[in-house]
Amino acid sequence: MKPGKIRRRLEASLTDRRIATLVRDDFESRLTHGFVIALSEDWVVMHTLSDGVHLEEVVMLRIQDISRVFWGDDDAYHHRAIAALDQSVTSFDCPVDVTAGDLINAAAGRAEVFGIHFEVLDQEPLCVGRLVERRKRSFDMHYVGRDGVWAGTTERWRYRHVTRIEVGGRYLTALNRFADPCPSPTCRGD
Repeated sequence: MKPGKIRRRLEASLTDRRIATLVRDDFESRLTHGFVIALSEDWVVMHTLSDGVHLEEVVMLRIQDISRVFWGDDDAYHHRAIAALDQSVTSFDCPVDVTAGDLINAAAGRAEVFGIHFEVLDQEPLCVGRLVERRKRSFDMHYVGRDGVWAGTTERWRYRHVTRIEVGGRYLTALNRFADPCPSPTCRGD
């Protein structure tokens, strides 16, 4: 799909509250499915759906990585089911010129533990943890494993390698609630 058509479909999804499915052929076999809740020059923010009607995490994706955007024919059902489950799509404000660093700050403001994907790197690393420090071109994250145990050191990453940011959802919420206490001095507020 051409970039102009991708942009138009993302804009229509945001404006019309249509549920969109995004495909990123270069990075993943699974699809990102949900509500477009913000759109900038370079990034799209979605509140994703799992199991059809359950709102999950907020996902921020680089638009340049999106290869296709399509819609289903079952929006009425999804909207009805989401309302009946007493769920509501979150809001997310971001300026049109938002950067990866800005979005990382926004994610850190929503939850202490969040995920960042670096899919342009060879082994498609994912860092789940908390933001420790921001710099001009890079930032430090303190990694927490899926067992809730914090790494002994922080890791430095470059903004230009960030392809996807995730905050909320069942997995990350569980880590926020049940991980070991973060060791000092990397934890804010210590």
